[in-house]
Amino acid sequence: MLPAAGLTLTLALLGGAPKPELVDATTIIPDLVLDLRYATKDNFLKRQVYPDGARCLLLPDSVKRLKQAADVLRPQGYRLKVYDCYRPRAVQYEMWKILPKPGYVADPRKGSNHNRGGAVDLTLVTKDGAEVEMPTPFDDFTPAAHHGYTGGTPASREHREVLRKAMEGAGFKRNRMEWWHYDLPGATKLPVLDVPFTPAE
Repeated sequence: MLPAAGLTLTLALLGGAPKPELVDATTIIPDLVLDLRYATKDNFLKRQVYPDGARCLLLPDSVKRLKQAADVLRPQGYRLKVYDCYRPRAVQYEMWKILPKPGYVADPRKGSNHNRGGAVDLTLVTKDGAEVEMPTPFDDFTPAAHHGYTGGTPASREHREVLRKAMEGAGFKRNRMEWWHYDLPGATKLPVLDVPFTPAE
């Protein structure tokens, strides 16, 4: 017999409890720039693990906060560019095989906040969509990606801080080891989701 917690989870997965709805962030933030790296081979996995047509899906609260950050950044001359939003749990297992290192990749048995629609990986671009300098590229698993990193150029640290202030001002929590990663408060308590990237035909 399943313990109570396991029974509850099983019922939820079988449809016994409603699952949160995911929202396409571009419908709320029209100038959001998409650079979904896992829909390309330009990522640390070195292969495409998202389908063509993958979207930036997030929980409604995540999108609301992301819009707040975008609204703050726009008058400063910046737009947001997202690298990753909602992520299927199956992809989490693939990442864990390559880099089973908590703090950089979440254990898929517990689930990542990306699997819950409660995390977003992102950076800044100019209003024209041009890149701005950051301390490291996306998915750089070195100390230079940490928020406390004091090396690099002054411009890269300034841009990191501009992004941090906007995201934390909107209520997100930063990941201290990854300047690009922000979490919805309380996301770890939310259910892991299995939602398709593209609408059903």
